Amino acid sequence: MDVSELRTIPLFSPLSKRQLELVARHADETTLKAGSVIMSQGEMAREVCIVLDGSVRVSADGHTIADLGPGEVFGEMGVVTGKHRNATVTAITDVRLIVMFGPEFSGVAEEIAEMREGIAAIIAKRS
Repeated sequence: MDVSELRTIPLFSPLSKRQLELVARHADETTLKAGSVIMSQGEMAREVCIVLDGSVRVSADGHTIADLGPGEVFGEMGVVTGKHRNATVTAITDVRLIVMFGPEFSGVAEEIAEMREGIAAIIAKRS
């Protein structure tokens, strides 16, 4: 994962170079085709994703909740709360994502207060 690209993401923009390097060590990058279901409502939450390129649709019970684009985070609620997914996320376009699996995400957030605060703000806004 490229540290300079991480800096462009609002969640990570306040982090120091050392902190960004820590995030990069625990983050993977993946690409998915338009129409791919990234996570499904009701499944166990295992990862947090951040859109690098493209857009995704968040829906619950068949209703669209939001469309998310570059820099936006999804999947954080289930990982932070330890609950099942409350929404399905589907790629609207081909997407490039950062993926952090639950234990790595939680460990990095525990170490970096700014990231913890950023995730708390995202969850508060969506609740």
